[in-house]
Amino acid sequence: MKLLIVDAMNLIRRMYAAAEGSATQLDATQSRCLAAIDRNIEALQATHVVMVFEQHGDTWRHQLYADYKLGRKPMPEALAHALPDVRRYFEQAGIASLYIPHWEADDVIATLANKAALTGVDVVIMSTDKGFCQLVNARIRVRNHFERFDWDEERVTERFALRPSQLVDFWAMTGDSTNHLPGVAGIGPKTAGQLLDQHQELDRIFCALPELEERWQQALQKHWQDALLTRVLARLRLDVPLGIHLRDLRCRKAH
Repeated sequence: MKLLIVDAMNLIRRMYAAAEGSATQLDATQSRCLAAIDRNIEALQATHVVMVFEQHGDTWRHQLYADYKLGRKPMPEALAHALPDVRRYFEQAGIASLYIPHWEADDVIATLANKAALTGVDVVIMSTDKGFCQLVNARIRVRNHFERFDWDEERVTERFALRPSQLVDFWAMTGDSTNHLPGVAGIGPKTAGQLLDQHQELDRIFCALPELEERWQQALQKHWQDALLTRVLARLRLDVPLGIHLRDLRCRKAH
């Protein structure tokens, strides 16, 4: 079995922007999204498929850090109002949709991917969000539909010079501008990578503080709380109560 999980808003918002200026922008968006999903179902020979949606609102991350995603461009109002109809459109086309109130789609996707992979299902997450790279393993990969490549273990290692399991600790130090996460001021990607090469994980870096260069010691001592907060916020949750069974996601193409 192979499960295709579509990061719905990631795909829809990109297609919506690409259709800007069209007299039927929403219709064009829906048809382009459906065509993209169909191509990936066929290419992957997916037996199961689901689009994971979310709605605007505060989540547990906002409760921990009020500035989470601060400054991110809001969803176009017309698209936000049309989302219930958009979900129905895809469901009528035979593609299941999933929305868990008060949870980010990223956490829902991560939980679903992890649970499916643990049962022996191969999983492909269709999204341009690099945050999903932390999930990559022998059973889970991330597909960038627009640039036409997959994040697998080899590509993650080539790109970041780190294992997927080290990425959250990497972002804990570098921060994440996309989600407005602070990280450790003064530590950039090169230094964070070197520290993880030497010590493997953030906790061991903290234990080895006396051995580090003075400037890295000072940065980590001053901003350790930011690092730990960012690590919590960047790590995708694997415990979302899904309330579904894999059989509910069987591909039923009606188009």
